[in-house]
Amino acid sequence: MRHAHLAPALALGMALLGHAPAEAKTYTNPTFGTSASFPEAAFPQADPAPPGGEGGVWRSPDGAELVIYAFPNEKAYDPARLVEWRRTVDRVTYQKRGRNWAVVSGYRPDGRIFYERYIFRGDLIHSVSIRYPETLRDPYDDLVGPVAHSLRAPAR
Repeated sequence: MRHAHLAPALALGMALLGHAPAEAKTYTNPTFGTSASFPEAAFPQADPAPPGGEGGVWRSPDGAELVIYAFPNEKAYDPARLVEWRRTVDRVTYQKRGRNWAVVSGYRPDGRIFYERYIFRGDLIHSVSIRYPETLRDPYDDLVGPVAHSLRAPAR
């Protein structure tokens, strides 16, 4: 498995969610090559692929959502500018960034917690986003790190 190092953390997260441990599903976007791994049992409902091929969305019956996608960096964002923009959309309570990556988390306008990781590569921004109700903080907080760190962007 490509992200075998994630297995222990994902198994723990699955146990906390009340699911039997399962292998991580790795999604790779056919248009942009963005990929990430996640416990399929935690996000069992896949939405239909968007017509533009930007990525994929998976949902849980309890209201959590996982989005793996990429988009053209048409506004020439760097990590600092992207974090600034995110602050205009959501209540950001945590941020960290490097030369070609950024992480933001906080609360969406609907009250859900969000955690997003971005990788800047060429003219694209690759991302993984996890959103869940605050009442589900305990089980989903344990999945955030392993899923976010599995995000990969192809060299361009």
